[in-house]
This record gives sequence, C-alpha cells and structure tokens, in this order.
Amino acid sequence: MQYHLQDNLPLHHIPIRKRHIHISLVCSSLIAQLSSGIVMITFNAIILSLEGNTGVAAYGVIANISLVIVAVYTGIAQGVQPLISSFYGKGDRQQVRTLLKYSTITMLTVSCAAYLLIFIFAQPITSIFNSEKNMDLQRIAVIGLKLYFISTAFVGYNIILATLFTSIENALPAHILSILRGLILIIPMAFLLSAIWGMTGVWLAYPITEFIVALLGFIVDKKQTEKINET
Repeated sequence: MQYHLQDNLPLHHIPIRKRHIHISLVCSSLIAQLSSGIVMITFNAIILSLEGNTGVAAYGVIANISLVIVAVYTGIAQGVQPLISSFYGKGDRQQVRTLLKYSTITMLTVSCAAYLLIFIFAQPITSIFNSEKNMDLQRIAVIGLKLYFISTAFVGYNIILATLFTSIENALPAHILSILRGLILIIPMAFLLSAIWGMTGVWLAYPITEFIVALLGFIVDKKQTEKINET
C-alpha cells in the first residue's frame, strides 16, 4: 500500500505507522538546516586561522550571497514538490520524471545566469559589502566568489533530488545526501584542502563536495528509475 503526503488530515487522525513515515520524510530538511550552522562555524574557524578577521569578513560576503542562491533553489524544489507527490500518489511515474526534468532545466538556467553574473561582477558585488575599501578583503572575497560558486548547479541539483526522494517516500537516499553534503564530506574536505592549498582549498571544498554528492545522487536516481522500469 502506498502512502503519500497529500492526505490533508490532522496529525492525530493519521495512523501511527503513517506518522512515522511522514516524520522520516522531513528529516532531510532538518539535517540540512542543522548542519549548515556547523559547517559555517567550521569554515569560520579555518579561515580565521589562515587569513584572520579579514578572511572571515570575506567569507561573510560569500555566505550571504549563498543564502540567496540556495533560497532560489529551495523555492524551485518546493514549488514542484506537491506536484511530484500528487503524481506519485496516482502512480503516474512518467509525470514525476517530466517534472524532475523541467525543474532541473530551470535550475540549470538559473545556475548559469547566477554564476555568470557573479564571475563578471565579483568586484562590484564585493564592494557593496566593503564600505571601508579594504583591499585584502576585496582580493580574498573576489577570488572566493569565483571559486565557491562553481558549486551552483551541483547545489541546485542536490536540493531538487533530495526533494524528489522525499516526495516519492524514499527517505533514505534523501537522508544520505543531506548528511554527506552537510557534515560527512564537507568538513573533512575543508580541513584537507585548506591544509594543501590554503584559502583556495577552503573555497573549493564546497563545490567539490557538492559535485561528489550530485554524482552519487544521480547514480542512485538512475538505478531506481531502471528498477521501476523493469517492474
């Protein structure tokens, strides 16, 4: 028997087993929110040891812009989530794949536009946050913007994929992706790459982590699709 998210019932009217399913499905979002704070503290500590307060200020520029970009991807994912869940509940797997395709195309379009703007206007973007015209901050942040946001397409894909798995009641892959990109990979990657390449390694830790997770997510999604097509 399939359970889907569009029950529109008060929680106390939902069977206990079904409540557990619903709670499990939202855990990936909880993990993502909790881990973001831990990652930010870790990055601040590493950057403080490498570039001091100026480096931390430069990371603040990047973190603020990152919040906006992630919010856009979250909006795309949340916008398509009810439709995916509805079609999945009806057993229409083809429409689920079509919605995934359209949301991915939208995400890639936004990602290309966002990175192009960041790359071209890295200097003026940093200047908005650098009212004191600190040249060290300007230099660190401009380089950071161009390297850190190589991750844009990978981040968007991971957010959409986690939403897909949640919408089709396949919570385990969503949890794994969230934990990998939120804690297990990103923190060791930041320490390792910063030890090898300094600040360049710090900036590259994020896109490399998101790329690895996106690759794993793509493989899992492909295998599940093949399994469904065989049945």
